[in-house]
Amino acid sequence: MNDKLSPNKPLPKPTVELADAHTEWTAEMVRGVCCNPTNTGIGPFKRVVSDEDWIRGAAKTIKEEGAEQFLVNLLVLLRAAFRSQ
Repeated sequence: MNDKLSPNKPLPKPTVELADAHTEWTAEMVRGVCCNPTNTGIGPFKRVVSDEDWIRGAAKTIKEEGAEQFLVNLLVLLRAAFRSQ
């Protein structure tokens, strides 16, 4: 995967959703759990994964999907998580 950043190329579309305990989960929600840093205990959120596991998982996702896709997803998840508080 070519991961070079280009100022002329549009950003990728988000491929994640914030998980909802009251809804049947989608692939986008599962992907979201894996790259959501609030799961490490950020802000008012309970820690459900160690920093080490989250960082290693994030690094693997960046390698597989690219840095731009990961960062787009991260921003979407953080906005959704803190909007819901």
